[in-house]
Amino acid sequence: MNKNESMRAGWAGVLISAALLSACGGGGGGGEAPAPTPPVQGVAIPDNLAIAAAASTDVAAGTAFTSNAAATTGLSFAWNFGDGTSSTEASPKHDYAKVGDYAVTLKVSNAAGASKEVKWTVSVNNRAHVQGLSCTGADGAGWCWQAPRPTGTVPLAFFFIDASNGWSVGDNGEILRTRDGGVSWTKQPTGLTTRLTTIRFSDANNGWAAGDAGALLRTTDGGARWTLQPTAQPPMTGASLQLAGASTMVMSMNGQVRATTDGGATWSQASLAQEPMLSADGALWWFDNGALRKSTDLGKTSTVVLPAAPSVPLSGFQVFGNAVVASGTSSNYVSGQGWVYTLSIRRSADGGQSWEAVVPQGLPSTGYFSQGNPQFSDASTGAIVANGTLHRSIDGGRTWTAVAAPANVYPGFSVSYGVIARGVWMRQYYPASGAGTVTDISTDLGLTWRAARLDYGSQLTQIDAQTWLVTGWDNVTRISTDLQNWKRIAGPDADAVGKTLQAFWFFDAKRGLALSAKGDLMETANGGLDWTVKVGGLTTSGYYSMLPRFQFVDAKKGWLLAADGRIYLTDDGGVSWLTPLQSSGRSITAFHFIDAANGFALASEYQQSQPRQLLLATTDGGKSWTQQATLDGRYNDLKFSNPLKGTLVGNGGAVVVTTDGGKTFTGRFSGTSAAINQLAFSDADTLWAVGDAGLLMSSKDGGASWTLQTSVSLPMTGLRGIRFLTAQQGWAVGDSGTVLMTTDGGATWRKQFVGTQSALTQVFFVDARTGWVAGNAGTLLATGTGGQ
Repeated sequence: MNKNESMRAGWAGVLISAALLSACGGGGGGGEAPAPTPPVQGVAIPDNLAIAAAASTDVAAGTAFTSNAAATTGLSFAWNFGDGTSSTEASPKHDYAKVGDYAVTLKVSNAAGASKEVKWTVSVNNRAHVQGLSCTGADGAGWCWQAPRPTGTVPLAFFFIDASNGWSVGDNGEILRTRDGGVSWTKQPTGLTTRLTTIRFSDANNGWAAGDAGALLRTTDGGARWTLQPTAQPPMTGASLQLAGASTMVMSMNGQVRATTDGGATWSQASLAQEPMLSADGALWWFDNGALRKSTDLGKTSTVVLPAAPSVPLSGFQVFGNAVVASGTSSNYVSGQGWVYTLSIRRSADGGQSWEAVVPQGLPSTGYFSQGNPQFSDASTGAIVANGTLHRSIDGGRTWTAVAAPANVYPGFSVSYGVIARGVWMRQYYPASGAGTVTDISTDLGLTWRAARLDYGSQLTQIDAQTWLVTGWDNVTRISTDLQNWKRIAGPDADAVGKTLQAFWFFDAKRGLALSAKGDLMETANGGLDWTVKVGGLTTSGYYSMLPRFQFVDAKKGWLLAADGRIYLTDDGGVSWLTPLQSSGRSITAFHFIDAANGFALASEYQQSQPRQLLLATTDGGKSWTQQATLDGRYNDLKFSNPLKGTLVGNGGAVVVTTDGGKTFTGRFSGTSAAINQLAFSDADTLWAVGDAGLLMSSKDGGASWTLQTSVSLPMTGLRGIRFLTAQQGWAVGDSGTVLMTTDGGATWRKQFVGTQSALTQVFFVDARTGWVAGNAGTLLATGTGGQ
C-alpha cells in the first residue's frame, strides 16, 4: 500500500467510527466530533543540495553565499559561517574579520521537519595591500612588489615593435609589456621561475622568449598568454632567436640549430659550421671553411652558393631580399710598401645563383681595416673604416669616398668609429675645446651626423627613425627621440639604496613604521602601499656595523635602533620618540626587551684605540643603561627569555649563554663555524637562529644545545632574518631572494617563490596571511595569502 492509499484507508476508518457513534447516541452532548488536522506536506529539499560560494575571499570583502535551494519557497535556511556568526537568509553576504580557513555549514529545512545539511570551506585572505601589484601568483596571490614598481627585477633584454609597444624579459621568468613607450609596464604571466634572456616579435601578436635551462615560450596574442614550447634536448641556454614571419623561428648557439616553420608544432635540428643568418624568406646562410652555404629547409640540406677561394678570403655577408653582398679583407706584405690590405667583394642579385666580382676603388692602398668587413644598410649603400677614416659607397662597394672627419678634433687625437646597428654608425672624439668626449650618430652611413649624449660603454638600440633605447653600465635603460634627452624606463632607481628599509614594524594589516637607509622614519596607513615621512634625516651611519630594528611590547611601548647606534623610545605607538642618554663613544648594535621595563643591548666602543663589545642592561625601559660585562669575540644578536637567562650569537658559530643577567657567560657548541646573524623565539622555550651559508638551527634549552635543520635543501647563500608568528608558523629570509616557511614548528621548511634575486634582510607577519619582506635596492614585497 502506498502513502496515498494509506491515507485514504485511514480517513475511511474515521468516517465509519463517526457513524457508529452517531447511531448509538454518543458524541458527548450530541454534537459532531471535530475532524482531525491533516498532516503537513513539506516542500521537497534538493537531493543534491550544494552551496555556491567563492572558495577564496578576503577580509571584509562581503562574501556572497547561496545554494541551489535558495529560490525555492517554503524552505528555511540556517547558515553557520564558521567564525561564530550565522544567518537565516537564503542568500546572505558575510564579512570575515580575520584571515583563515573556515568551515561553512548550511542546514535547509521544510515545514514537515525534514532537513538536509551541506558544508563548504572558504579560505579568507587579506589582499587589500597588494591589489593592482605585480605578484608571483594569480589574483594577488603569492608575493607582490610594493617597491619598486612594477617590479625590482632588472630587465636583461628588450624588444620594441614601435616607439610605444615593447616587451622586456628578466629573472624569475618575468616578461613585462609597455604600450606607452616605457612610461608604465604590465607583467605578463609565464608560469616560469627561470631567467629569460632573449625576446623577439615578428609583429604585434607573434613573439618568442628564451632563457636558461632551455626555456622557450611563444605567444600569438601579444603576450596575454605565453605557452611553454617543447624542443629537442639538450637545452640550449643562451641561444639567439631569429624570426621570419609569424610561424618561422630559428634558435641557434655554437652552430647548433633548432627551427620550426609551423609556430612550434614541429621542430628540426641541424649542426652547422657557424652561426647562421635567417633571411626574410626563411633561408639560412652561413660560412663553412670559407664557402658560403644556403639552406632552404632550415639546415636539413644545404648547397654551396659561393665556393671558397684562397686568394679571396670571404668572412662576412649581408642579405637584402635577392641581393647578397659577401666580403672579406686580407693582408699581404709588399717589399718597400709594408703591409697592404685588400678588400674583396662578391655580389649576387638572384639569391646566390650567380655572382659578380667587385673591385673596390677609392680605398687607401696601405693601412688597415679597423672595423673589419664593410657594413651595408641596403644592397647599394655601405661603409668601412680604412686606415682610420670612414669611407662610404653608394654603388654596392665599387667606389668609395672618404668621409671628412670633424673639424674640431683635439690635435694629435683620432676619431673612433663603430657600428651600432644596420645602417647606424657612431663616432667619438675628443674636441679641441677639451670639453669632454663628443659622440655623434649617423643613420646614413656618415653622410650626416647628429650629436648624441651617451655614456661610455652604453648599448644603443634604434627602435625607429626617431626613437632610441640606451642601456648604460648602471643597468638603467632609457628612451629618447633626440639622442640628447633620455627618460628612464627600466632598471634600478638611482635612489634605490636610500629607499631600502633597514627596519620595519607593522601593528596590523594597515599601519606600520619603517626606517629607510637615508634616515627617514616613515609610516604607512595602507599596508605598505604608500609611505609618508614622519621624521626626515633621523640618522647618520655609525662606524660600527649594526642591525637596525624596531621592537614593540604592546601597541604603545616600543624602541627603534637606528643607524647612528642610538635607541629611540616611544610611549605612544611611534607618534613621538625620545632619545635616551648614552655614554659618549658607545654605539648600540643590537637589543632585546623582555617587557616594558627590562632589556639588554650589545654596544661597541673604542678603548685605548682598541674596539671592544659590551653587554648593557636597563630596568627602566631604556632610559638608562648599566654595563653588565665586557665580551670576548664579536656578537651579532641576543635574546633573553627572562631578566637572568639569555643567549648571544656571533661570528664563527659563536654561542654563549648566561643565567645571571649577563654578568657571566658560558660558551656552547653550535655545530657550525658560519656566522650566526639573527635569533628569534618561536615559543617561550624554543630559540631559532639563522646565519651564513644557509645556516638554520634551533635550541629547546635556552641555547645550551643546538640542532641543525636538515629537513629542507637549504640554499648556500646567507640567511639574514627570521620571525615566528606562532609556535608553529614562521619565516626565514636571506640572500638571492630566499624565503623559507614552516607551518609545523620548524620540523619542515619549504622555499617560497618571491620573484626576486635581491638579498632579503627582514620579514614581518601580523597574521597567517598578511606579511612583508624587505631587502636591498629598495625591495619591499608583501603578501595577503601567506606567500603562497
